[in-house]
Amino acid sequence: MRYFLFMTVFLLSISAYSQKLENVKIQQNKGELLVQYDLYGQTEVAYQIGILYSADNKTWKKAEKLHGDYGDSIMPGRNKQIVLWLDLFEGLNTKMYFKLIAVYPKVIPQKKGTLTDAIGNNYNWVRFGETQWMSENLKSTNDPSVCGTIYNYTAASNTCPDNWRLPTDEDWMNLEKHFGMSANKANEFGLRDVKSFKSFNDSGFVLNECKYRVSFYQNQVAAAFWSSSVNKLLYMGYSDKYITRIFRLNENKLSKEMREKTEELSVRCVKSAVFNDTISVESAITLNLSNTTGIVKDIYTGENFEWVKISNSIWFKKDIIGTFSYNETVDKCPAGWRLPNEKEWQDLFAYYKPSIKLENESQALSERVSSNGIWGFNMSQTDYWMGSRYYTYQTFWINRDNKEDSKKLMSYPTNKSNLAGWTNKQTNEKAKMRCVLDNEDYNEYSGVIETGKIIDSRDKKEYKTVSIDGKLWMAENLYFASGENSKCRDELKMNCEKFGYLYNITVTDNVCPDGWKIPSSADWEDITGKSANNLKVLYPFGKIGFDLLFGGEVIKDPSGKAINNVYTTKFLYKDGENAGYIFFDSNNKTEQVSKAKKKDLVYIRCIKK
Repeated sequence: MRYFLFMTVFLLSISAYSQKLENVKIQQNKGELLVQYDLYGQTEVAYQIGILYSADNKTWKKAEKLHGDYGDSIMPGRNKQIVLWLDLFEGLNTKMYFKLIAVYPKVIPQKKGTLTDAIGNNYNWVRFGETQWMSENLKSTNDPSVCGTIYNYTAASNTCPDNWRLPTDEDWMNLEKHFGMSANKANEFGLRDVKSFKSFNDSGFVLNECKYRVSFYQNQVAAAFWSSSVNKLLYMGYSDKYITRIFRLNENKLSKEMREKTEELSVRCVKSAVFNDTISVESAITLNLSNTTGIVKDIYTGENFEWVKISNSIWFKKDIIGTFSYNETVDKCPAGWRLPNEKEWQDLFAYYKPSIKLENESQALSERVSSNGIWGFNMSQTDYWMGSRYYTYQTFWINRDNKEDSKKLMSYPTNKSNLAGWTNKQTNEKAKMRCVLDNEDYNEYSGVIETGKIIDSRDKKEYKTVSIDGKLWMAENLYFASGENSKCRDELKMNCEKFGYLYNITVTDNVCPDGWKIPSSADWEDITGKSANNLKVLYPFGKIGFDLLFGGEVIKDPSGKAINNVYTTKFLYKDGENAGYIFFDSNNKTEQVSKAKKKDLVYIRCIKK
């Protein structure tokens, strides 16, 4: 931590100067919080700025990873700004409380006072500048002698009262300068002239002649004191000596010299007169904790993926598991998704870019894209591939004879070393993958898709719904256990969770939730008519919000891979007593089978009665 930067003359006047935090404003910009404030105070005094936050206005926590005008050494001024990321807060709530705190150094106003040590001795003290000095010699017993006790260095360094200490050489120099000695003289060793010791006594720093077991000069009338500073001039042979002050009271001279630590001298203790004062302003803000995000299923495997809308694109919120060379990225994104292009990555970085100019912008950007909250992106500390249709060639000849021996490089997005930006990669290197929605037109029509939710009162299962031409459909397959008439694909419970239950055609009309029914063939004709020659309009993020899944029979080879990548699904319809199904496959085939068999297993999408 950097130390506060201040000067004695300003600290002495700061008590009379008005310290204020004003015009504090807190604004939310999606996942960013912008704090603006004006700081008024002594212009040469630095402040320590921090922020606390609370969800209940009782328990306060320190906000971490701030950027801008915060921390130590913040000078007064207007239009100060701090940004921080809401995803990093613990216990984020709709209403949050914030406390902007400014800490600054301040000198106690008292010039004189008293203290009592642990054994009951009473002392006077006097303040000179930033330091409180005991105005009497330290004593180890309740002895009325003005000379107190004499100590060797080891005893002296451990004998001051609590919160007081042995003065350093710098403390003594500051005292000398206070009484008129020049800075150059105060820094010198040896004997220095003092105008008069009367000024010391008149100010409260009482000096009395004391008797010592060693002699400092002939016919001495002296007061001798330890400092805590060891001699650093080892080459002069004084490694076991400490800096002292010898006051020659009968000569108005003051000696700065080295003395053996076994000698016994007087002690004056000191204490800093500077303390940290605080001003603060509390604010409350109501946050918008909603973001355009959700869960989408892989239309073939039923695997769930969390997505988030960023700028004009819809992104997976997590990486595809694994690392890949560029050629290995083919078909790793689910159907309907692809590798992002360069502009989409640029738009993503622009979306997360802090709203104020920062010197460490790439680090701040990395913090935002690495977070995993409502607005976070969970970006790994690595490099990423993007869907590049071209390469930028940078050729580095390795030998004169083989000009084909070169490296092919292109800039790709990176978040290595907690620094978000761009890096050059060879296509045979490994990198991560993040998928983006392939339907670039989705943003244009998504606003007209009427979606909602219902809860099945029987098992409290929640379903998404969508309105299509005035009819309200479930946008998910039915997931209601109907005894022997329902089963999971391949008898695996997880397949029910992915695709819903498969039902035989003997299910009764009450298989749908109350107020809902099995669609008729005419209802299905309305749906299939919209997908003629373009089944993708029924896929998740398709044009009508139907969210079709291929959870039916999959023809596989011995390795378990779908042959020709053809996936299927069947949906039940009922026309009176007649039951049939609509067949879809991933090759854009749609077929109506009017006479379903009892052994047929089909999925159900319910429609509002």
